[in-house]
Amino acid sequence: MKRFVKGLMLCGVFVCIMAAAPFACTRGNSGTAEKEIDQVIAGMTLDEKISQMIIPAMRTWDGVNVTDLDAAAGLKEALQRHQYGGIILFATNISGNEQITRLIYALQENNAKIGGVSTHIPYLTPVDEEGGIVLRLSSGTRMTGNMALGAIADGAANAETTGALIGEELAAVGFNADFAPVIDVNSNPANPVIGTRSFSDDPGRVSELGIQYARGLSRHNVISCYKHFPGHGDTVVDSHIGTPSVEKTYTEISAMELVPYKAAIKNGADMIMTAHITYPKIDEEVTFGDGTTKGYYPATMSRKMITDILRTDLGFDGVVVTDALEMDAIRTTGLVPGATNSVEYSVSIAEKVINAGVDILLLPADIKDAQGAAFCDEYISGIAAKVAAGEISEKRIDESVKRILMLKSEYSIFDASGNPRPAGDLEAMVKHSNEVVGSEAHHAVEMDLARKAITLVKNDQNVLPLSGGKKSLVVLGRLENDKITLGYAMEEMKKQGLIGENTEVVVDYYSAPSAENKLHYTDEMKEKIQSADAVIGFSYASGGSTLDKQNEQYIALHNAMEDVHSGGGSFILVSGNLPYDAAVYQAADAIILAYMGAGLGIDPTDKLSNTGPSAINANIIAAVETVFGCSRPSGKVPVNIPVVAEDAAGNLSYGTEILYKRGFGLGY
Repeated sequence: MKRFVKGLMLCGVFVCIMAAAPFACTRGNSGTAEKEIDQVIAGMTLDEKISQMIIPAMRTWDGVNVTDLDAAAGLKEALQRHQYGGIILFATNISGNEQITRLIYALQENNAKIGGVSTHIPYLTPVDEEGGIVLRLSSGTRMTGNMALGAIADGAANAETTGALIGEELAAVGFNADFAPVIDVNSNPANPVIGTRSFSDDPGRVSELGIQYARGLSRHNVISCYKHFPGHGDTVVDSHIGTPSVEKTYTEISAMELVPYKAAIKNGADMIMTAHITYPKIDEEVTFGDGTTKGYYPATMSRKMITDILRTDLGFDGVVVTDALEMDAIRTTGLVPGATNSVEYSVSIAEKVINAGVDILLLPADIKDAQGAAFCDEYISGIAAKVAAGEISEKRIDESVKRILMLKSEYSIFDASGNPRPAGDLEAMVKHSNEVVGSEAHHAVEMDLARKAITLVKNDQNVLPLSGGKKSLVVLGRLENDKITLGYAMEEMKKQGLIGENTEVVVDYYSAPSAENKLHYTDEMKEKIQSADAVIGFSYASGGSTLDKQNEQYIALHNAMEDVHSGGGSFILVSGNLPYDAAVYQAADAIILAYMGAGLGIDPTDKLSNTGPSAINANIIAAVETVFGCSRPSGKVPVNIPVVAEDAAGNLSYGTEILYKRGFGLGY
């Protein structure tokens, strides 16, 4: 394992030196012999085997965030009732580098003290650390997000760099698995849940970057997990709150959605996560839990999708993990008998999932109190009862446990030969995590990649870069907290001499949290905008809201464009998330794509804090630099951006014609 020790300053030159870092785990060359794993499984009880297939959460205990295991009275004992395959942690469990290092260490230590087990098996400690808009290690380095990587010319090398940097930070605090990379092909501009989490709408590009990202994680002995199989990129429903359906044939998904999975499997994928998505043109119709309603199981529960397609057709024999079973696409849709949130319902879901060919049941429960712990007890005994009744074969259970233990062995998490896994020196680990996670050098790499990703798609009359001779500028963020990052970036431009000393700079926002009036566009703001030489407006496109004329963002930015143009000034749009909104704001004089709008409320001057949020948004800072010429745009659009059409009733929709083709990008 290696780490970066030098980097660049704002608008400076990137310098990177690599140096050896301590505490690296060595991934096994061939893993523990199958024979030893088989012997371990032969000695395990059914409870132990089923428990290895379960990864619960423990976000809170009795209403308090779990950040210190010793402070959560009763949780230690609850976790020791079963030797779970792992524990997934969330942002509620993380408050700083030292804290999370100690918590993960304590979890593994508590697990090692479980009595009466046939063999002690350490946890998988997975986390959703994709980078960009999805992260849990808030004290770490956010990085640019996947779509920004897709915009960089040498994206493959930088995808590996991103995976390696994230992997180093995760490994430093004790995480040994990352539910990343996302290899969904974002072919639907209205997708509400994937968006910039995808590298591109080109399956070949997604394949290339996803594989390199995973390779970067593996450099630090962190298990990668490709997601969400068979593909979540062409959906208009978020599976957290509903059940998406993809109306495509097997031939169609083979040419698009499955392409990255074929490539990942060919390149040795270790773990794949399922999606809670139905495929009516591929799967078989079933009868739901009420005994009368007919429909289709999500891929997570489908033998056709997991065993027939993923296992047999694509040849994957690694670990398959569900997306969270607490999501509404599974939890509230009445797919099997039993009341919502009941043990009966959850166990029946588990039966379908296991028989489909899945290995790990992710988050069937949150162990948040004594009741949650009891639920897990009944859940495991309920699955065991299904085995006893012949509804799940023990052979099927053994297959999954073997895959899980082989993976843990391969990554030196578990030694089936009986040699205890060294825990390491906790204080040395804490020291190392404070040196690595969110380090100055890592933030320098992040800024370098952010600058490379910024894409210019429109620049009428060469309005950009803005000159230093402007009398007044208005910067219009989306949320009030956006002013923290935007204000910082403008001050940096002043320090660089790119904004004149006498230039009036107003930083404001247009979206208010009020339920009665979400639009914050005061008369004073209007006057400032009308008299400004230039307005820099920031958008955040997500799913169908981008095309909603009643949305406060649509109203505010169109008002701002009209108002600044009425006074002879120019409007620069910075697309902060999905780039498809470039087609919505074509009245802008210049359009820059930044591919991420999260984290603008985090103070960039405090990014080296080890005890609080430091995951800044480098993309937006790089976008502001580009507006003023401190950095020059070199990114290329990683997706096709369609025109926006308007029907007779005034409703907007994406058309079939392409406004900005994938690979397009201007420079100056």
